[in-house]
Amino acid sequence: MSTPTIRLAVVDDHILFRKGLRALISGFPDMEVLFEAGDGQELLEHLDQGIVPDVVLMDLQMPTLDGLQTVRLMRAQYPRVRVVIISMHDEPELIDSLHTEGAHGYLLKNANPEEVRGAILAAADHATTRPSLAVL
Repeated sequence: MSTPTIRLAVVDDHILFRKGLRALISGFPDMEVLFEAGDGQELLEHLDQGIVPDVVLMDLQMPTLDGLQTVRLMRAQYPRVRVVIISMHDEPELIDSLHTEGAHGYLLKNANPEEVRGAILAAADHATTRPSLAVL
């Protein structure tokens, strides 16, 4: 029996980073990117239209609706969607705050491809329980 495909969304205000992450994920087996968004508001619009991924890889700092605000809204409106925050900041207080607000994982923007894949798999694998926040 084959592994089900993990459906993802990539959310970042930098188009080049978003496209690069999408290209990276396309090389991972059993993963597909459903859509990209430039900020949290655009992500929520996709979700409201019924395009709901299993895992969202989302930048922390974005205009309009940032990662932290979006995680709060998603926890209430879309609790089954797993969120992995991607950021260049690695302050423990920030990571703790994101975990408290409902993030399921945390990656630094300089993570290697296997760390990205591992964070996606960890988030998707714990769809029924809340895992500890993975800092990679």
